[in-house]
Amino acid sequence: MLSFGSTASVVGTPREVILSEPAFEACYPADDVTRALLGG
Repeated sequence: MLSFGSTASVVGTPREVILSEPAFEACYPADDVTRALLGG
């Protein structure tokens, strides 16, 4: 089973309710087995 960790960041503040701010998510291997299977 592969294990991943993730980090999410939200940039800015919307001025209106219907607008959404840019969001970024990064995933990375959480253990050595997953890292090895991904070739890293």
